[in-house]
Amino acid sequence: MVGSLRFGLLFSFLLLLQAQAVVADTLEAQRAQYRSAFTALTRGDAKPLERHRASLQGYPLYPYLELEELRRRISSASPGEIDRFLARHAGQLPASRLRAAWLQVLQSQQRWDDYLHYYVDDPANIERRCVQAWALLQTGQSAAAQQRISALWLSPRSLPKSCDALFQAWYKRGNPGSAMAWQRFNLAMGAGEYQVARYLTRFMDAAHTADATLYLQIKDNPALVGNTQRFRHGNPRHSQIVEFGLLKLAGSNTVSARRNFESYARSGVLDTESMRNVAPRIAANMASNSGREALEWILGLEPAARSDALSEDAVRYALRGSGWEPVMSALQILPPALVTEQRWEYWSARAREAGNTLSASEEISNSYHRVRATRSYYGFLAADRLGMPYEMQHVPVPVSDELLAATGRNPGISRAREFFLIGNGPESRREWQHTILAMPLAERLAAAKLADQWGWHQLAITTLASVQNWDDLELRFPILFSKQFDGAARGQGMDNAWLYAIARQESAMNATVKSPAGALGLMQVMPATAQLTARRAGIRYRGSSDLLDPSTNVTIGSRYMRMMLDDFQQNRILAAAAYNAGPGRVRQWLRRLPDKVEHDRFVETIPFRETRQYVQNVLSFAVVYAYLQGRSTPLVQPGEQLIRNPYFVQTALAE
Repeated sequence: MVGSLRFGLLFSFLLLLQAQAVVADTLEAQRAQYRSAFTALTRGDAKPLERHRASLQGYPLYPYLELEELRRRISSASPGEIDRFLARHAGQLPASRLRAAWLQVLQSQQRWDDYLHYYVDDPANIERRCVQAWALLQTGQSAAAQQRISALWLSPRSLPKSCDALFQAWYKRGNPGSAMAWQRFNLAMGAGEYQVARYLTRFMDAAHTADATLYLQIKDNPALVGNTQRFRHGNPRHSQIVEFGLLKLAGSNTVSARRNFESYARSGVLDTESMRNVAPRIAANMASNSGREALEWILGLEPAARSDALSEDAVRYALRGSGWEPVMSALQILPPALVTEQRWEYWSARAREAGNTLSASEEISNSYHRVRATRSYYGFLAADRLGMPYEMQHVPVPVSDELLAATGRNPGISRAREFFLIGNGPESRREWQHTILAMPLAERLAAAKLADQWGWHQLAITTLASVQNWDDLELRFPILFSKQFDGAARGQGMDNAWLYAIARQESAMNATVKSPAGALGLMQVMPATAQLTARRAGIRYRGSSDLLDPSTNVTIGSRYMRMMLDDFQQNRILAAAAYNAGPGRVRQWLRRLPDKVEHDRFVETIPFRETRQYVQNVLSFAVVYAYLQGRSTPLVQPGEQLIRNPYFVQTALAE
């Protein structure tokens, strides 16, 4: 009996293996047929498609063969063929592409009613929106056309040539008026599109033209904004001109910009919106010399002139100093909506704690406990203040096997996977992004889980982020390339969790990613940095393509991190800031410090928002990566509790 059971199980297993082999062979055959048919279609030859059509019917990428075949003869295609394809693939990327090609045909044939029938709004496609507005004009829908033309025309930048005929027809109807021309002129000036701005003066009356001329003069000579007699209270255009001029002037003469700002605020020439736009720039330039001076200036402003961002900046300027009373004063001007944010609740508790407010000790403890309840940089800081463990709150994505399987069968997801398997990464990503945007929450979570199972860890991370699901730590913080990271950590004498954290922040663990700035691979190493680091460390490096190899990338990236640690007191906070913003910037920030400052104050006052967030992220990510490996590590190491200014020490010794 037992022997029969074993034989039955073995037989079933062999049948399963055979079935899997048949499926694999079928897919490989279909891939070869697809490549052959698609290549032939691009040359105008449909014979391979006809020969393999029957065997390709169930292949995930078959719709792209249909699409290419239809596009090849689209000028003669019937509306019925188009409609059937669009219906079969409704809401999917192949349908979107056929629709775009069909709209071009309808435009060239001037079939405006049909164009409007098939048109689907795409805010990013300016040319197609222009054609839609033209079609509305041609079909007698002037009111609807007017609304769309106005929205299109109010762009700070030049518009496509294909929109010229539409706007010429609009101009002949007396458009735009001076007020609308000024609106676009102001947008163009703010965007630095000065050639567009000059062109727009032709649509203005004498009063608007005079103001535009003054605006352009101030662009060339911001000091002219100090001629207060030229600007009148209650004139919105003058408020915009003065705002522009003060923003320009603040970069070269902060004292003059501040003086003029105060004068125009008192006279009412600057409206509330303009004051809120200008004040942060003046304060930031003041703070580059004196955070206390910037703080005092902000505290002296009328509340209406302070934006939320400026109020937050005030707290940071206060934190640059060494006392806590200015911090308490700055916290008082935070809007109520910000007071309860974990960042500012933490700093409120810190300031009260440092101020020895014994009567409020329970309230301070309660604040820390509320912040500690979150898995975040501030949550970890609060836990450290309380001497309590970190809240990790790992909650795996709740996805059933049935939903996971159903999501994998989604046509768009299937095509994304198949494109990836045949080596077409760009099309794979396009299919994925198009598909998940239309998915409900549960299916997106399942898609993230699938992406992780398929090794698409960056897509898993970004898909979870798209639905603000932060709690599945295993999906969000994959442990990959462990051989490379473990070896580099041992070789450079650092925790592998720190290297994982840097790579997770830099590339979302994508070994082949390239940034717009040219940084490459897991640790986003710049080629010039790689060359210098490799030469100093004796690492073999043949060129930038080597950085797409995980071993080379992690070896060089970890060595560069070791150099930053050696340069900055073995302090990961400073090393991370240098990795992101460059060591020169960090030295500038250190020179501005007193003898020493607490680590949390230093991080909060990093001038660059990107670098500030970067440092907070990598410190937190290192805690998470240690947790996922069954270890615990503090957010900040004992030797990092105080950030010291080495230049201050050297000056004191010299004296």
